[in-house]
Amino acid sequence: MNPILPLHYSAPDGEPHVWAEDPNTLYIYASNDRTGGFNMDPWQSVWSTKDLINWTEHKPGFDAREAVDFDQVEALPASDCIEKNGKYYYYFTAAGKQCVAFSDRPEGPFLHAKPIEGTEFPNCGDPAVFVDDDGSAYLYWGQFSLRGCRLKDNMYELDKETINTMLITEDEHGFHEGSSMRKRGDLYYLIYCDTDRGSATCLSYAVGKTPLGPFEKRGVIIDNIDGDISAWNNHGSIVCFHDQWYIVYHRACLGYEMGGRKACMEPIYFDENGDIKEVKMTTQGIEAPIDARKRMDAWRACCFYREKTQFDIGENFFWKYPVTGWRQTVARNSIRNEKDTGVRAFHYVEKGIHKEYLTKFKKGDSAVYRYLDFGNGVSKFRCSASSYLAHCRIEIHLDGADGPLIGSCKITDTNGFGPWNFQTFTCNVKPVTGVHEVCLTTYPEKGECSTWLCDLDWFEFV
Repeated sequence: MNPILPLHYSAPDGEPHVWAEDPNTLYIYASNDRTGGFNMDPWQSVWSTKDLINWTEHKPGFDAREAVDFDQVEALPASDCIEKNGKYYYYFTAAGKQCVAFSDRPEGPFLHAKPIEGTEFPNCGDPAVFVDDDGSAYLYWGQFSLRGCRLKDNMYELDKETINTMLITEDEHGFHEGSSMRKRGDLYYLIYCDTDRGSATCLSYAVGKTPLGPFEKRGVIIDNIDGDISAWNNHGSIVCFHDQWYIVYHRACLGYEMGGRKACMEPIYFDENGDIKEVKMTTQGIEAPIDARKRMDAWRACCFYREKTQFDIGENFFWKYPVTGWRQTVARNSIRNEKDTGVRAFHYVEKGIHKEYLTKFKKGDSAVYRYLDFGNGVSKFRCSASSYLAHCRIEIHLDGADGPLIGSCKITDTNGFGPWNFQTFTCNVKPVTGVHEVCLTTYPEKGECSTWLCDLDWFEFV
């Protein structure tokens, strides 16, 4: 299920790879958010799996404090790795330029880093690397306009005659940051963080016939905007594992009370023209629909709906309306610490075990779970929730917040919010069979109450 890693790991910016020497293992090279948001650590783990369910952490796959003998690295944004001739090369940003570290193993450790001259600030960040079928290697980097060129055989020098500073741009392609290159058949797929829907929450793709373009934008693969109204970005890429293609992406962590963006996966499909059909964020991820009778941790909600969403851009935003592109991304980010953005996850540790629950449900807030399999039918809904002085109800809808209402569970005063006040509540539900999206929406029992109504730990159908 999504997220794919233990809940106390963030692992945003995931770059998935399957190496030729081990086609039965998928590796993900990801960042590591600290508590509080995008304050990324100066080290990164490498994750691997053989079944997409059980994951192994190789820590640290890369530690800048050990690998870099020039300017100290304080944080590591999106990085990438590639294999060539049995060697593994890890590309990252430090000292205002792209750099590369080296290893004989796909999980690292990656050491003896070198700077890559010609990739200096400005327009530096989020390196991506690609090796074509003929052994030619290419490096990509930049924000707002993507730069790319061929690498020399040593993998740390640019073939400067091949540099293109405008492979894709924000104006033409919606390019924000976080590029990644893949090849399928005769087409080159450039995956990137896209602002065309207003904020940088889409992972989109452009297609070309060479690694250096030109590239034609084809569409959006996945959009994570419904994870958090102040969502900043979306990074990741596509990968083929055991003849199935997947998208690895991250979704925001609901107000960042824990901090971090969580790694998720979805299967994707190509049509006869090589186009990728857009997919939704789900709770089930790469697995089959989830048995509705199985206890569901509330924090696994794949997206959230809110009755009202207002953006107060403020006097510091001097551009004209409508606010789009990276400006809308900044506008969303500006409200993160200024406004209550609604439902969020709260992280805590109890007896050494990491746990989370959803908190601060207000009137009209909905948590969505895709997709649950009700089989031949259920008769009751049961949940663990807490509330304080606010009698409320959780409405259970199918296939959207406006979908059929199958039940309403009353939540009474538990003498306080939070995990130490959780109690179990039950209600009957109308007969339902088959596979559905489940949407849990909270309302006050009386009046127009706009205060904090309840917290939710888990739910199940019986």
